[in-house]
Amino acid sequence: MFSALKPQFIFKTVNTLLITFALSACTQKFNDVNATLDEAVFGADDVTLSPQEISELPYASSFVRINGGAKLFMVLAFAEPNPKTGVMQLKWLSSDKAMVVTEDGRIVKTLGLAQKNLTAITPITQLSLPSFASINQKQTIWSARYDWQTDNRYLFNYEATVTPVLRKTSQLKTAVWEKEVTEIVEVVSIPSLGASFTNQYWIDSDANVVKSHQYLGPDMGDIEMTILKPFAL
Repeated sequence: MFSALKPQFIFKTVNTLLITFALSACTQKFNDVNATLDEAVFGADDVTLSPQEISELPYASSFVRINGGAKLFMVLAFAEPNPKTGVMQLKWLSSDKAMVVTEDGRIVKTLGLAQKNLTAITPITQLSLPSFASINQKQTIWSARYDWQTDNRYLFNYEATVTPVLRKTSQLKTAVWEKEVTEIVEVVSIPSLGASFTNQYWIDSDANVVKSHQYLGPDMGDIEMTILKPFAL
């Protein structure tokens, strides 16, 4: 298991190269990524932001918890289409330069996590990963290949079978919104490893993932993610 991320500074400037990268690629037209990240307190304890502070931030944002560690505040650094599928990829950034990449709410890549990272999820039986709107209509089993980087080694082409299961509908509340959501569970089985894990997603009435609890792989750590302000084109 890898250790939870521990941001190393409070109200520090983000690396200049990182700022340049975000400014050049971000479709949200950040005027100052650094100033946005400085709105939150980063440290060993959970981030605490008032509803007003969250609402006043002009950018998409989320709360993220890795391996049950401290609650982190992540800002959407930039968004761009997956060059292979055209599906929009959202790239969420923390103050210590860790990145979580999502497609339609699924985590498809991580960067900067300690020891182990997910490098790709590639669909096998379809052009792109199935949307939760389609899963909500019919629970179709699908297949994908997982790639990881662990301890300076790359693990490629581990074929997985993904079985979605619709669960209950409930009310979900955060500091800035309250919604009726439907839980969808995906059981990911990797026969070559003799292992499986279960991801949970909560989707709203527009089939947007507003909260998730996802595993990077078998015995590779987990990420809880709650969207505070969603990305909008």
